[in-house]
Amino acid sequence: MRPRISVLLVNRNQRNLELLAASLSKEGYATYAAATLEAFDQALMTEDNVEVALVDITGFDSSIWERCEQLRESRRPFLVVSPRQSAAIQQASLSHGSRGVMIKPLVIKELMRLIQSIVEEQE
Repeated sequence: MRPRISVLLVNRNQRNLELLAASLSKEGYATYAAATLEAFDQALMTEDNVEVALVDITGFDSSIWERCEQLRESRRPFLVVSPRQSAAIQQASLSHGSRGVMIKPLVIKELMRLIQSIVEEQE
């Protein structure tokens, strides 16, 4: 059995946040949820054991990228979730340190494989 991996989930939609947390928990991941920028800031300051983050940029203003920079600076890998395919979002995500962009709706099995591969890269 693999060690429990901690994932920070950032998503403005509370229901989506709950569904994603439930799906990840069912697969054996520990989750921390942030539905606001303030909660995201708090998690960045206090959750030292977060190994990877999943940041849904939907509904956030451009200051979400500052938080992504903080993730990069703290050496926490993350993926960006976007509502649509966009070269601008792809470029912004990668330039702020994202390991990739996932387009909604998410495929949970694909997400699990990506999280696992990111964690394995860190080992």
